[in-house]
Amino acid sequence: MQKRRIRMISAAVAVAIPLGTTVCGAVAAPSAQAQTVNASPSGVRPGDAAPVIKPVVGVNLYIKDNYSLADVTTWGERDLQFIRHTLGLKAVAIDWDYNVPSDGSDVVASSPTRTPTIADLTELTKLAKSDGLRVEYRALFAINNLDSRDRSLVPKHLGAWLDSLLSTETPALELAQREHVSEFVVGTEIAAVDQSPLWGGFFKRAAKIYKGTLSYASWGGRASADGSGFFDSHRVDLPVAALGATAYPPIDLLRDASVDALTKAWEHWLSAYTPASVLRRTAIDEIGIPALGGSYFDPWQWDGLKGKADPIVQARWFQAACAAVTAEHMRGIYFWSESLNDNPAKPFDSLVGFLGRPASLAAIRSC
Repeated sequence: MQKRRIRMISAAVAVAIPLGTTVCGAVAAPSAQAQTVNASPSGVRPGDAAPVIKPVVGVNLYIKDNYSLADVTTWGERDLQFIRHTLGLKAVAIDWDYNVPSDGSDVVASSPTRTPTIADLTELTKLAKSDGLRVEYRALFAINNLDSRDRSLVPKHLGAWLDSLLSTETPALELAQREHVSEFVVGTEIAAVDQSPLWGGFFKRAAKIYKGTLSYASWGGRASADGSGFFDSHRVDLPVAALGATAYPPIDLLRDASVDALTKAWEHWLSAYTPASVLRRTAIDEIGIPALGGSYFDPWQWDGLKGKADPIVQARWFQAACAAVTAEHMRGIYFWSESLNDNPAKPFDSLVGFLGRPASLAAIRSC
């Protein structure tokens, strides 16, 4: 995977709620936050079409450094109000990095310089809930404390790596339980190992700490020879009721492709090898694309970006993804990203970010 996490620094150029919560691996009844369209007051009558359940729509709020609690509070109030009141969304995924010393290391640890403290996460969670937002946590990974490609992680001993991950995540899992966080995405895009049966034991142990929905965001881009991509016919589902994926489909269309054409391509990508029953259990935990011509074919390519921004590319991509996720009855979609330290009113210069792009913001708002 070529995609690198874009850390929003000055002058850089570069949520989902399940339809039911998971308790001990079972899916409960849909929550009140699931929205239905064209459902009659008395319910669906015989012969009526089934009500359309809209996905939960949110934004990835990314914490790239261990900021002071004062900054977390000030920026969190600003950013969460923007998500709730300006974008009009009802969900946020709070994303952060744990550190893995090297690609093959069996150690996962909190980084003193980039992992937020439990106090930070507590503050952001309380602020989000005060704004009426549904909260999801999602773990990402830095390698050697640097911006990295999560997909390059290949632990030498996966069992030891998972033990280390659970130990490191336990304080956040305990916080999620105390604060009634809706979902905890325990890891992201570790493609070499994300279909291992050893995850079953990890999820059983994690479920003893946190009783909400546990999930994992598999790599969802171009399928690899080993079948490691989520949208791949050889994929093996993880042993959890709620599934997740990042979504970076390679679509061979030009920059002036219509939203309809992009939507059809997205729907084909989602459904060609993935049963409808699986899609209904799946959230798109991350979707992003550079606002740059030529990006439809490799939306994950964020390294060394150059050129004049083309906002319509990003906006149409967002519109098409939302339409496809809705059509396939998926449970949620989260847009990458809003960095905690980025002011929505005066955002950093980035070809990947959506802040400061009216068309992209409109696409998110209307999703």
